[in-house]
Amino acid sequence: MTTPLARRRAQLRELYGFDFPDDLFRFWDFAARLRPLEPLRALDDALDMVLVGPFEVLAGRFDGRSPRYSLHLHWRYYDDPPEFFTAVAGHIDGLHWGLYLDDPAAGSGCVASYYSRDAFEISSDGDDLFEAVRLHLEHSHQDCEEYRAEDEENAAEYDAQLDGLAELRGTLMRWATTHRPEIGEEYAERYGSAPLRDERVVAETMEGMGIVVPPALSRPLSLKDKRLWSRLRKEDDPLDLVEEARDALRAGFPGTALKIGKDLWATTGPTKTDYAYELLDAAYAALGREELRQVLRNHRANRDLPTVDILEAEGNGEK
Repeated sequence: MTTPLARRRAQLRELYGFDFPDDLFRFWDFAARLRPLEPLRALDDALDMVLVGPFEVLAGRFDGRSPRYSLHLHWRYYDDPPEFFTAVAGHIDGLHWGLYLDDPAAGSGCVASYYSRDAFEISSDGDDLFEAVRLHLEHSHQDCEEYRAEDEENAAEYDAQLDGLAELRGTLMRWATTHRPEIGEEYAERYGSAPLRDERVVAETMEGMGIVVPPALSRPLSLKDKRLWSRLRKEDDPLDLVEEARDALRAGFPGTALKIGKDLWATTGPTKTDYAYELLDAAYAALGREELRQVLRNHRANRDLPTVDILEAEGNGEK
């Protein structure tokens, strides 16, 4: 007899085409215990964070529905790379967090975030959702302390916010796999960018995440990153650099093509966008990352949806 969680995991696998890391389900359990009647909003009051994407499947929002669009597009923002699967959304400037899965079939990666209405720069926020939320909490703590010092008239309000953050922090620490007693600025400075994934990055990319592939499958480009990125930003048709990536693919270095594809993804212009699709698709194929190829193709075909919520895009997305 299968359990409700096992059925939900199977539903996610069917809708997304791969198994999400165990961390996702641990975090769902945490949210459901924190706010049993509204687990999707378990973090909303204290941190302005709402659980979305795969969590909505776990919450039953897709039960009995056959979406027109692939779940790969659910909460997929225009600039989201294929590796980015949004799981938490904020309320300001398109801030969102996602599981960044270099190879969904292997389940390895980290949690990353960026503002979709700001410069396209992605940051690594932790090895799992607990760490990413804790980092956001400590940034919020730091901000609250600074505001309180500048606005003594409303000190009581800020004190109440700090009390709420302290309560949530205590709960998070009981669920986290790592014990980190630091708070506020001290925490952010020590753990602000230290996911284990960073140790596996073999080449940097323009948006900040880099690529993770077996080192033997990537070779250096003829240009260093600073000059490379400058040219990609300025030139409408950097064909010679694309040809270098194509040569690397033919020579058995798909990581090189993946890097150039990522760098082109972070630029603008129709020609460069077409090159990005070409190189990413070819690199994923060579690396055996078929799940990401499918995400890329779904994204390309539907990149201009009016909303990141696919049920709202279909006109039947009332929550």
